[in-house]
Amino acid sequence: MDPAIAATLIGVLGSALVGVLAGAFHLLRSDIRRVEGKLDNLVLALARSGHLTDLQASEPPGDPSPA
Repeated sequence: MDPAIAATLIGVLGSALVGVLAGAFHLLRSDIRRVEGKLDNLVLALARSGHLTDLQASEPPGDPSPA
């Protein structure tokens, strides 16, 4: 194959690959932002309802592995 044709094909395939990866990254980033927003809303709702509270200093931490 002529080197000029091979170089052109490699360039076209490389630019197509970069375009596909850029599009996938853009979609992934928007999905992550949506999930992050939903998690923020969930945490705020739990905090407002009183389900998320700080552990008091006088209370000993719970045993994570019951024996």
